[in-house]
Amino acid sequence: MDLKKEQQVVRLALVISIISGVGYVVFLSFDAPNSSNNALLGTEILFSGFGEITLFNPEQVTLFSTDIYQDTSLGYQVSKPNGNWEIHSVLNEMNSDELALLQAKGFLDGVYVEQNHDKRFIITVFDIQKENFSLHEYVDDIIESTESQNIEIPFEQVSSEADWAIFAMSSLDQDQYGEQLFVVKDNRLYMLLYSGASPESLSLEQKQDFQYIMESFEVI
Repeated sequence: MDLKKEQQVVRLALVISIISGVGYVVFLSFDAPNSSNNALLGTEILFSGFGEITLFNPEQVTLFSTDIYQDTSLGYQVSKPNGNWEIHSVLNEMNSDELALLQAKGFLDGVYVEQNHDKRFIITVFDIQKENFSLHEYVDDIIESTESQNIEIPFEQVSSEADWAIFAMSSLDQDQYGEQLFVVKDNRLYMLLYSGASPESLSLEQKQDFQYIMESFEVI
């Protein structure tokens, strides 16, 4: 996997699906404590602009779990905060050329989590096509690519096991905010990406909804 080309592909997917005219996600500066182990064995607690996120503690899916989207073949799940949200495949809005470009870089599938056609969240899954893939290097390379774009990097965190990472970017030119959460498992790279308004400009209900989505994302 060529990291620079891979990131260009990911940004292409973002341009296609989420961001109008801006091919990156951005993040507001905040002071976040280090992640810590949850009382539940194997879980991790990390912090985003929307609040606390617990990883590796997936909600159990039952016949009554109408708001949970689960892809058992790719191994992830995410939940809708309520019935006003929708989840659907990114493939519905890609043409054949765009899809072929993504698939050549290991793209498997992805979904939008949206409300009123506002695609604030996208989840994508890639096969890692490099033997010695390093999540540390991957995140660092993305950050280095923003150095000439008037973007500051207030937050970057990679787990000690390098199996998850969250990082942040903040545009100095415009009110753009985003979060990017990565999980590596079974030679796949799972990415949850948010782009939109900063938490300070959101209503309490919006902020709670966004935190719920971030919290519900799990690799299973």
